Formats: sequence, structure tokens, C-alpha cells
Amino acid sequence: MFKILLLTLSLTAIYSTSEAMTYNPEQSVYSDAGEVIKMRVNAHKVDCQPNASASCYSVQKGASIGMDNWETLQQSIEGFTFEEGYTYDLIVRIDVQAGKTGSEKFKYTLVEIISKIQES
Repeated sequence: MFKILLLTLSLTAIYSTSEAMTYNPEQSVYSDAGEVIKMRVNAHKVDCQPNASASCYSVQKGASIGMDNWETLQQSIEGFTFEEGYTYDLIVRIDVQAGKTGSEKFKYTLVEIISKIQES
């Protein structure tokens, strides 16, 4: 009985931690094996800053999904084909790329498309 309770508590702690975790490039929270997160991609791309001639994804990650704040993702998401006018909920793996710095340090790879909803 004690082992079952301990296992349940451990799984709850793991689930709670991963669900609440948000991406922060200033923190090294990802191992070389990568971290899998939920991400929402807005229906319309935004201008990249400082390069306003390029367009980037507007995203929410982890616990920020459903909030009012959106962040600009300047990297592509490998394996993901964006269609303007649709909001996507995705599962994405973030890998740390050795030898890279800044925003290029992280590589985003699509794991699964959870939903694709047309903007009304």
C-alpha cells in the first residue's frame, strides 16, 4: 500500500511540474535530451524583431496557454506546416543545440498536433 501511495505521489509531482513548466531561454531547464512541452500557435504570424521583414510565430507555452500574453518565436518548428487563419495546439520537443548561442541554441521539433481551429 505504501509503495502505491509513493508511486502515486511521485507521478503527481512529475505531472504537476511538467504541466506548469514554461520555457525561459535565460534558464537552463532543458537537458541535452530535450524537453517536451505544449505550445499554442496563434492564427496569424507577427513581425520578427529586430528583423521586421521576416514573420514569426506568436506562441504561448505551458502554463501561459489561454492567457493574454503571447511571445514571438523566431525559430521554425521542424515538421510543422503553418496555415494562416488557424490556431494550433501542439506538442513540441525543444532540444539544446551544442555550440549555438542566443535563440539559435534551441531547436523546436513537432511531436504532435493536438488541435487545429479555424479563426472565426
